[in-house]
Amino acid sequence: MRTHEFRIHSDFHRDDLMSVSSQAARFSSDISLSFMDAEHEHRVDVKSLLGMALLPIRHGSVVRLQTRGRDELEALEYMLNVLEKGIT
Repeated sequence: MRTHEFRIHSDFHRDDLMSVSSQAARFSSDISLSFMDAEHEHRVDVKSLLGMALLPIRHGSVVRLQTRGRDELEALEYMLNVLEKGIT
């Protein structure tokens, strides 16, 4: 399992998060995202379109990305690139 924690630098809107989910589907590894807000911890399978569409990820959120599986390092690096730089 690979884990990386980082801060989000821009707000992610529903369409952005659904795009992230679609991109995650290219990997065979399990990919999850978790973060705390003022009320509780959110945890979601990044490949879940519905789960990602409902996440309130905002600028300044500290998130933890975890990957597990055959291509976990590639998945982690790719998803970090997408999430840290934001959707273009």
